[in-house]
Amino acid sequence: MSNVRTVLLLGAGGREHALAWKMAQSASLDNVYAMPGNDGMAALAKVTCLAGDPADTNTVLAAIEKTGAGLVVIGPEKPLDAGVVDALEARQIPVMGPRRAAAQLESSKIFAKEFMTSVGIPTAGYAVCDSHAAALEALKGWNVDGEGVVIKADGLAAGKGVVVTHDRAEAERTAYDFMVNPDCSVKSSRLLLEKKLKGKEVSAFALCDGETFVTLGFVCDYKRVRDGDEGPNTGGMGGYAPQDWPSPAARQFVQDHIFRAVVDGMKKRGQPFRGVLFAGLMIDGEDVNVIEFNTRFGDPETQILMPLLEADVLPLFLQAATGTLALAAPVHLKNTAAVHVVMASEGYPETLGTGMTLGQGIDLPEALLQQGGNDNGFLFIMGAKKSADGWTNAGGRVLGITALGDTIDAARQKAYDTIGRIRFKGAHWRRDIGR
Repeated sequence: MSNVRTVLLLGAGGREHALAWKMAQSASLDNVYAMPGNDGMAALAKVTCLAGDPADTNTVLAAIEKTGAGLVVIGPEKPLDAGVVDALEARQIPVMGPRRAAAQLESSKIFAKEFMTSVGIPTAGYAVCDSHAAALEALKGWNVDGEGVVIKADGLAAGKGVVVTHDRAEAERTAYDFMVNPDCSVKSSRLLLEKKLKGKEVSAFALCDGETFVTLGFVCDYKRVRDGDEGPNTGGMGGYAPQDWPSPAARQFVQDHIFRAVVDGMKKRGQPFRGVLFAGLMIDGEDVNVIEFNTRFGDPETQILMPLLEADVLPLFLQAATGTLALAAPVHLKNTAAVHVVMASEGYPETLGTGMTLGQGIDLPEALLQQGGNDNGFLFIMGAKKSADGWTNAGGRVLGITALGDTIDAARQKAYDTIGRIRFKGAHWRRDIGR
């Protein structure tokens, strides 16, 4: 085990809250500095929040010098796309995350599709559109009403740059919104059209060090804002860890033909992948396809994985950063179920300037913010602030509850019982998580 006593964690959401919560439990760690962090993290022992932009390299370097951090852990995608990892590695500072070139697996949906095709990773058929006119022309030859179409903005879009539809008018409107409409928060000069896959979605997570990988687990999440998978896509409205699915054969396929193919393929390209690889999958029987990659932990998937991990994550994160994952101890998850439910602000998700109802007072059980949780219930702050007057909502996704139980039903009941103890004006959440 290394002598790293201080970690700098970049990010401010529920994902980073869960990472800080888990890392702070390490007996070998003295301090976690979160930049900028949030008021939920600030309530944890060992955790201190620092002001600053986590995507600004000079600010990050100054924070490392100030804190003496021996490891940097990157939560969100923007610092990766901004090249923060490149700058830190050039100074031989251990950092858990991929360089900018490797992070294109997330930052460019088109790069990812072309890479998958080149190394034989199974994925949906697709077309690349370099203009609005080209997108409309491509849609003319697409069986939208019968088979559906998936429309993806090429760049980073905070989970809002994907639309799945069987409605040709909606498909054409989406192409206009993403490429032309100045009022749409998603802006892209290139679009990806994909065939709609059939099956059940699951996300698979691995830590990679450029040479090898360690599988962390599988999580099913819910992207649509309303029950029954209705409404627009969001950053994630909740999820659960499946206990008896995917099958052992499907899990082995993911390791052998997806995680291994990425690590070997990116190394061959001269763009070794280090950090977290998040594979969004569609599984139909034993047929596995990759929907997309992310190059960091997911939100809210992290809030499910971290409470389930038996191991101290600090050694794993350091091994991923330093190319020594071959020495990692086996990773085990608790033999229990986990369900996570997100509470969102009124108006979320807004992509066309409709606005959200923010600044509302939140009544919440603060005992759930403590290090050990409370009766296997954990509260992670996403978009909320605390002042002398109490908590208020400050973002679209406000907070999430993770609950553990012997079964999915038991964990689900505990999560929704806790949600019932939290109140703020306009709050909404899905009621079918884990069903």
